[in-house]
Order: sequence, then C-alpha cells, then structure tokens
Amino acid sequence: MKITLNVDEEISFMGRKHKLISIKGSYVVLQRSEGDHETFNYSLEKLISDPTFRGGKLLAQAEKKKYESILEKLPKDKREEVSWKYEIIRPILLLSKIKQNDVRAIYEFSNKYDKVYLNKNEDISKLPQEELISRIIENSKNQGKKVARATLMRYLKAYRDGMKQGTPMALECFVKATDVDYIQRKDTSAIEIYSPKHPDVVVDMIYTKYGVEHQAIIKEAIEKKFLNTKRLKPSSIFRTIESECTKKGLKVIPEISVRSLLKQLSPKTLAIFRDGRKGMESYTTTQRGYSETAALYPLHIVQIDHTELDIVVIDEQTGLAIGRPVITLGIDVHTRMIWCMHLSFDAPSANKVRKAIEHGLFPKESIANFGTSNEWGIFGIPSVIYLDNGSDFTSVSVKRMINETLESEVRYRPRRTPHYGGVIERLMGSMNTKLIHNLPGSTGSNIVDRGERDPVKEAKLTLKELESIIVKYIVDIYHFETHRGLSEDCNVPFLKFQEGVESFGNPYFIDPQLKEYYHIELLPSELKPYTRKDGVTKDHIHYRDEKLSHLINSREVKYKVKYDDDDLSHIYIQLPESKEFIEVFASSPSPEVLDGLNRYTWKKIKDILREKGKIKRSERLNDQLIQKCKEELQEVIANSFKTKMTARKMNERMSGKVEISLPSKKLSDEFDLDDLLLGAKAILSEREVTK
Repeated sequence: MKITLNVDEEISFMGRKHKLISIKGSYVVLQRSEGDHETFNYSLEKLISDPTFRGGKLLAQAEKKKYESILEKLPKDKREEVSWKYEIIRPILLLSKIKQNDVRAIYEFSNKYDKVYLNKNEDISKLPQEELISRIIENSKNQGKKVARATLMRYLKAYRDGMKQGTPMALECFVKATDVDYIQRKDTSAIEIYSPKHPDVVVDMIYTKYGVEHQAIIKEAIEKKFLNTKRLKPSSIFRTIESECTKKGLKVIPEISVRSLLKQLSPKTLAIFRDGRKGMESYTTTQRGYSETAALYPLHIVQIDHTELDIVVIDEQTGLAIGRPVITLGIDVHTRMIWCMHLSFDAPSANKVRKAIEHGLFPKESIANFGTSNEWGIFGIPSVIYLDNGSDFTSVSVKRMINETLESEVRYRPRRTPHYGGVIERLMGSMNTKLIHNLPGSTGSNIVDRGERDPVKEAKLTLKELESIIVKYIVDIYHFETHRGLSEDCNVPFLKFQEGVESFGNPYFIDPQLKEYYHIELLPSELKPYTRKDGVTKDHIHYRDEKLSHLINSREVKYKVKYDDDDLSHIYIQLPESKEFIEVFASSPSPEVLDGLNRYTWKKIKDILREKGKIKRSERLNDQLIQKCKEELQEVIANSFKTKMTARKMNERMSGKVEISLPSKKLSDEFDLDDLLLGAKAILSEREVTK
C-alpha cells in the first residue's frame, strides 16, 4: 500500500493532533491543532517510525498481525489478468491526481500515456475524465482486448474501494471469487507447464479435475505440440489427447474441456512460444528508449546493480584476511541519492536483490545504527526500478516483488549496453576510486594500480567496519558533494532531493508498522504438496504441523509456500480455506538444528552427504546425521582457516558458524573509523592535486 503525506493533512502524533503545514525535503513542519498551536520542524523518518504516529489510512493497518495475500493463490495467467486490469485504469487514477495538481502524476502520465491517449499539444490537465475513458476503450479495442465502459468503471470503483478500506495489496480487488474458490477445491490439481526449450523452467500453471494419468497426457500435448511455432489449433490438440487417452484405456477428455485448459495459458506464454521472436519482442521489458534525463522527481527511477569491491576485509575474531565482499547499491537517478545498499560475501542473487530493495523501502536510522552526522533521509517506493539483465535480476520472484508487491514498474536494460545503466555504473566506479582504493587492504582497480602492495597483508577492516565506513561516506560525504550528472543550478544530491520533495511531495512510502508484513510479502514462493508422511518437502527438509492435517492430499494438490534462504528452520504456507499465510517449522531435521542455517550452508552439508551416498529421495535426514555433517564441515574449515582465504570466506557466508581456536585479535581499537574515512578523502584530494 503506497502512502504519502499531504500539506494541510491532519495527523495524530504523541497522543495529540497536528496539522502538516509544509514539507521541506526530509523534514516536515507540524502545527499543534490544540493549545498554543505551536509549529516545529520534525524529521519525516522519525515521524512515521514513531509508534504513536497515525495518519490517513495508516490507522487501519496498525493492528494487522497476520500475513495474508490473495494474489499468492493465483496461477500465472490470473495474476497477469489482475495486472492488466490495474494498468487499464491507471491513466484514470493519474488524471485524478493531475486534477489535484500532483506534478509527479503529470510526469508519469507523460512518460507512459501521452502518445497513446493525447493529441499533439493537448493539455492533459484540461482533458475530461469521460473523454479519457472513451480513448482507453477505443485503444483497448485496437489492441484486440475489448473492454466495455461499465466494466472499466467497475474496475475503477473496486480499486478505489480497496484503497479506502486500507488493503495493503490494493490489486487484490481485481481477483474474482470464482478464481480463488476454484483453485482451493480439493478435487483440483495444478499442472506445471515447463518450457519446451528449457525443461527445468516452469513457464505457466493450469488447473484440472482430471487424475494423474490424464494430467501426464495433457502436459505432454501442451509442451510438445501446442507451445511451438507450428501454431496447431485447439482441435488438433484435442485429437492428440483423444488418441493418447484411447491408447491407455482412459476416458476421453471432451473437446470443450481441452479448449478450457488451453485458455488457462497466459497470453504471454502463447506469444513467446507460438509467435517466435516477434512474440518475445512484444513482451520484452527492456526499454530501449530509456535515457537518464527521464527521471523527473525523487524516486521516479532507481537503478540497482552489484559489484565486487576492490578491497580485502578481515575476520572479526582472528584478523585473518577473508576476501572481497559484494555490494548491491540502488541510486535515485533524479537526485543521485543512494536509495539502498546491501554488503555481504553472498554472490549476486534474487535474495540479495530482495534484501537491498527492503533496505531502500524503509527508514534506515543511520545516526542510531552507524553514528552518521546526518540521517539517511531517502526511503520509499520508486515508480520505476531499472535492473541489469542478469539471472539474479530477471527471476520471477524479483519481477513479482517489484510489479505486484510494490506496484512499481520493472525495466531491464538491453544486453551488452552498459551505457543504459550509466548512473549506477558511475556510482560503482566512484565508490571504488573515491573511497575503497584509499583504504587499507585495497586491491586497486588492476595489477598496475596495485603496484608492489600486498592487499592481504595490509587489510585491517572487518566487514562490519567497512559497512560503517561506506554508510558514513554515503550519508555524510557523497550526498553533500557536487555531482557532474546534476544540473548546475542544484548539483548536490542532498539539496536536489530537498528541492524535489518540496516541488513534488515526498515519495510514496510504506507504514513502518507493516515492515514485517512486507518482509514476508517480498519472500519468494513455490507451489508444494502437503503429504501425510512428510508435510511440505523443500530441499530435503520436511515442514509439518499436526494442526495442518486437513491439508493432506495427493501430491498433485499443491499449496503456495514462502521461504527465507537466510533461515531454513521454518516456511510460510497458505491455508486453502483462507488467504492467510501461517508459519510452519521443520519437523525433520528439527528446527533447533536448522535454526539460523542459511541455504548456502545447507548446500555445503548436502555436498558432504552426497559424497557419502547418504542422500536418497525417500530417506529422512535426521538430526544426528545433520549435526555430524555440520561438525565435519566446521572441522574442514577450521583446519584450513589459517592458510586458505577460501575457507575463511566460506565461514563468513555461513554466518561465522565455525568457532576458531586461533588467538583472537582485536583491531578496531587500533584506529578510528572516522579518521580512516577522512584519511581516505585526504588521499583522494592529494591525488587530484597531483594530477
């Protein structure tokens, strides 16, 4: 649910009513509604994070404790239908904001809809809503997806009613009750449709009442006969299925049922596999007309990317070098403020992207957490998030996270065109050259730059200390330096952000009290069966609860499951009789053995089991076996810890699970992080003078 504060709005804070007089960048001016009517400045971040704060629709969600999501119940084609309904009313929603002088809405409409719905030199602010509705209906007819005016108005009313009720996911209003009821029925099974070109990739999901033998025939006919450029007609697919059913002595599926099954396939799946290259191009999310100047207000466009930093960090306990960490950064293109950050030894992945985005959404409290002089004032929901084309960014979970959970737009830059992500690329380079290369343990950008220095021997900083320095550099230095990418009249990121907020209002944000809700909402999900013996099985771990015995069914009946790669001790499973997700703990191995265990560590443990021939499909992995493997893994790392940097990096990725018997070495007292940061800045200044 996107929320924004408006001037003249009345809020409740510290048990008293206040009026929001004005917005000054990351600060707001409040006036007490009673008593002396005193006015005072207050940090926006501290205001919305305060548990006593109530404003607008926040009150309705303050007491929400259970996580539930209707969208997670829907198959792919139904979710895309929900997104289409939202997109078709979006111009009308923007027009309403434009009529209220919302400048951001004007820019958003201009970027997406000017050429579609406006005539040359036509002023959108003077366009009547009824005329826009007529043009939307005409445009939908031209695109082959006709929509009636009454239907369009029903979508609009449903969305606005959902917003009034304070629903976190407003798009849920577009879900048909029949869609949810159908997939909840116990006699209905899900068939996963795999890509004909990549048999390990699920591209769609259909639902049927037919049994396992029929499902195998349906699945094969769709994957091998229907999803290809031969473009066979449904009648031909029916004859194929009819023939196979007859051969196996099964009841023939009626042609009308076959056609109904094929209609469940999403238009995107059909276009990509039946229309060939033309179909793929019509559904690509790469925006080839993108330019950096298109960012017109704070958090209009954010670019996100990863890079391995040019510095070696050390183990916190022993002082031995670990290796180079990977940083994920997101930058607001309009202001050049850093929106999000995540630093770890984890390789680029969808999970790392999720953590970075979650960091950007909520207030960061950098003064309390990192001792910065200023607050890290930028947070909230971007309108557009630009990503690289790597697999860690293009995964289904990342797309859903951005498009559906945040109701933002995800775009991908074309392959082999780094200039399309120029802002984030320059930030990564600037981070290394202006800061990292001037810290102890820097590897330099290349061998020549490194010279005869030995980064491993010079390394002094732990990962936590490096993170603290980077945060202080971002918040207290980078945000206040002049930036060549900004206009000369306002070329400092912090000032550009202040100016942008005063002109366009603060970015949409999420009630911090819903942080736990959105943490679960952003987790990836899968469809899994719940069996009598094992409950839900994922990656050789069984999750079971006696209270969920009513979920027991055949393996073809599947339930939506959410999981966290950072803690394998539990999952979240969606109950079929409601839209609620509940937490389910592991039954084998036990949650005590798995507590805090991440996916990386679990894979290492399974490698040991696989080498010993202990992993079999039907065999349970008991606590004793897992504990023994954990000890073996710890022993392997401990034996190599002193001599091999790979062992130390492995331990770090395992969240430091291995207890090392080497003498501990405290280095944090030998230098001051602030002095080190200032020293790095001084070194950079000397180099620039020399040049």
